[in-house]
Amino acid sequence: MKKVCKTAAKVALGAGAAYLLAGEIMYEGVINIKMNNFIRSKTNRFDNPEMDSFWANNEELKKSDEWFDSQHAGDTVLWSFRLRKNVFAKVYFAENKTHNYVLFLHGYTSTHKSMAVYPKHYLEMGFNAVCPHMIGHGSDSTCYCSMGYYDRYLALDWIDYILSIDKDAKIIIHGVSMGSATTMMTTGEDLPDNVVAAVADCGYTSAWEEYQAQIGPMFHLPDFPLLYAANTVSKLRGNFDFKEAAPIKAIVHSKTPTLFIHGEADTFVPYEMMVPLYEACGAPDKDMLSVPNATHAASAFFEPEMYWNKVREFIGKYIEL
Repeated sequence: MKKVCKTAAKVALGAGAAYLLAGEIMYEGVINIKMNNFIRSKTNRFDNPEMDSFWANNEELKKSDEWFDSQHAGDTVLWSFRLRKNVFAKVYFAENKTHNYVLFLHGYTSTHKSMAVYPKHYLEMGFNAVCPHMIGHGSDSTCYCSMGYYDRYLALDWIDYILSIDKDAKIIIHGVSMGSATTMMTTGEDLPDNVVAAVADCGYTSAWEEYQAQIGPMFHLPDFPLLYAANTVSKLRGNFDFKEAAPIKAIVHSKTPTLFIHGEADTFVPYEMMVPLYEACGAPDKDMLSVPNATHAASAFFEPEMYWNKVREFIGKYIEL
């Protein structure tokens, strides 16, 4: 009997160790942005020749790349009392003095250059633009992202920064992908009246459902036990719970008018996530834009005129353009 118990204990310990090891591997590969970028650079897992051709010939991207390179913008550094560390942002001021600001929140593994089209357009509309480095990205000292969960505190810090330099500021929050998820989780917080509207472009319902949607197509792996194991590791490490990084829960409490945008050909953050988010949103005013043929985080590049006309129309109800 003792031998059976010992064998059972060894099997249980082995299974537990294997469970945590599998979770550790997935956690490092997905949540550690530096590791994720290394994997991308060494494999062709994320290559898409058709989209490579699209990006190589896209005029919006070329113009925004040139604009970004011409700015030579350094980082503004802010001490975050919420996160207990320095946080960083690129801050651009309009040519003419204005009280209009956009807080732009970029996506998972993105760079400021790859998403420069958004602040560029807002500056052309006469806005000042504050563009934080999301947690785990760029100048941020953390390796591990939080898929918007802690980034919402980052957004609150930069809202405070804007109000510290301009108490009369009117603020739009505009996020793409993970930045969109952050936007929605931020609008679920108690925000100052200075935040007048939000644009949520291709955000997910929750990190858990986003990972569920991708673990099969991208990694050819089952969500059980791997996703569960990675979530266990994330919590053991003091990072976020995948199920609690849930814009669909947060946005119920939103009082911020919100425009939802999603590309109809988006399979990375499935297009089908937009309507549940729109329906869950508790804001007094909300609208949707579906962009035909647009893939993930590419609506502003596939249909720039449609995209920016809709953004102008929506935010123009709350801010003088």
